[in-house]
Amino acid sequence: MKSYKGGRVFEGYALGKLIVYAALKVEKEAGLGPEKEFERFVKARQETVAALDKLYMATLAKMGEKEAQLFVTHKLMAEDLDFEDTVRMELENNVSAEYAVQAAGEQLAEIFASMDDAYMKERANDVREVAMRIVSFLKKADTSLSLKEPSIIICDDLPSSELMKLDKNMILGIVFAKGGSNSHVSILTRMLEIPALCSVEGIEVTPELNGEFAILDAMKSELIIAPDGKMVTAYSKKKKEYEDNKLKLQAFKGKETVTKDGKKTMIYSNIASSFEVENALRNDSEGIGLFRSEFIYLDSSDYPSEDEQFEHYKRVVEAMGEKQTIIRTLDIGADKKIDYFDLPDEENPALGFRSIRICRERPQIFLTQLTALYRASHYGNLAVMIPMIISHSEIKFVHEMAAMARENLKARGLPFNEKMKIGIMVETPAAAIMSDVFAREVDFFSIGTNDLSQYTLAIDRVNPNLGSSFNSHHRAILRLIKLSTENAHKAGIPIGICGELARDEELLPFFLKIGVDELSVSPAYTLSLREQISKIDTTNVDVNKFVG
Repeated sequence: MKSYKGGRVFEGYALGKLIVYAALKVEKEAGLGPEKEFERFVKARQETVAALDKLYMATLAKMGEKEAQLFVTHKLMAEDLDFEDTVRMELENNVSAEYAVQAAGEQLAEIFASMDDAYMKERANDVREVAMRIVSFLKKADTSLSLKEPSIIICDDLPSSELMKLDKNMILGIVFAKGGSNSHVSILTRMLEIPALCSVEGIEVTPELNGEFAILDAMKSELIIAPDGKMVTAYSKKKKEYEDNKLKLQAFKGKETVTKDGKKTMIYSNIASSFEVENALRNDSEGIGLFRSEFIYLDSSDYPSEDEQFEHYKRVVEAMGEKQTIIRTLDIGADKKIDYFDLPDEENPALGFRSIRICRERPQIFLTQLTALYRASHYGNLAVMIPMIISHSEIKFVHEMAAMARENLKARGLPFNEKMKIGIMVETPAAAIMSDVFAREVDFFSIGTNDLSQYTLAIDRVNPNLGSSFNSHHRAILRLIKLSTENAHKAGIPIGICGELARDEELLPFFLKIGVDELSVSPAYTLSLREQISKIDTTNVDVNKFVG
């Protein structure tokens, strides 16, 4: 028996045989000459583009436009002139087209991998995937994964196209030994709710793993290979209990979210794509508490137009119907950088040029987004949330830009909701301390506990050297949450929590006792959170235990 630790992509358990997915290996070898090899490359690229077009249509029907758009991106990468030029340069060394394509892909992938932003780093895998797809056509080799029985897939990384071609019912779980949690395939895996791990320490993916029996424990982020019978029995029981509990949770569909003593709250969903709306509705979410609009910018090679943004927002708002959808405006900067924004390098980007600060310096970007949002407000219950607010002048700027957007649409004769609600995120100590003033100027608050925690404690929450010092239950943080909630309610506006603490079991009684109106979590946790809340009696909760 061997055990390996990794990072969680999506929770759950899987027991079954491993099946290895291995990428094509390309050796350096002589070609038929630069021109003939380039002709081979062009033909293989054409075949790749045709295959990507088919995948786009299949994914569009299966998962929606947002996920299908990945294959449009891959098509653009395959046809990219910089990529083509790099292939030509490699071919001048009299190598095969296979080797030239792989080398060109690796060069471009390294550019992405060197970027600071975690999301952009993961685009390196997209470039490699496109290059290897072209190589497979050059080699006329079928590298497709075939599952003849339900299996746990193990791989260094898995092309998104491979995942989309497989029958989900045949996938027990996935182990991405070298992949990251922000890769496209990891995002798709979460959306499909497949138990999975990534970045597994110390494991080497070799053909010898094929057929090995394994346990994937995505609750403890562990992979166990060749477990003994006693362990298999124990985990079979855990898996059944987990699945039975998921079935029991279906009883909470259609019910109000209410405590044992009759105190009501709402459970909303955090999403980053239009496809996740389906997950939110399937899990009976009562609204969308956080739609991360920056992913529209991250997935674009240039500033997305008003029309492009409008279509994204409209799709989400229409799908949610009467249920509220809260869309967060552009939250670029810090750990999310985009090349075409040409942001300056900063020693401490978390405290630098980001979010609303960028919007004030580049108001046209913000105006375009607000105009698109107002247009989408005509199609459902849309509210807009502004991140990183710390001052009255920023709120004044937001209202001025919103007025400009409304006037723009009136002049164009386009319909919109004149009374679309505008709220702010409370994610800095400044916003929490000023919450009594800010509450009179906006329609709602939403607490971003991730940033609020790190700014309050002056600790980078992802710094591995400070993990033991970071305490998200610190009383200073909880006092700021309590203060913000009290000031929101004094002003008659609702307040929600959209950070990771929203489903913290220890803090849940505290949030409910102080009267938090809405908790926003990943769609998969909606029903389990509703169950937890139904067991809590807030009359027995002592707030001083948390903040005293």
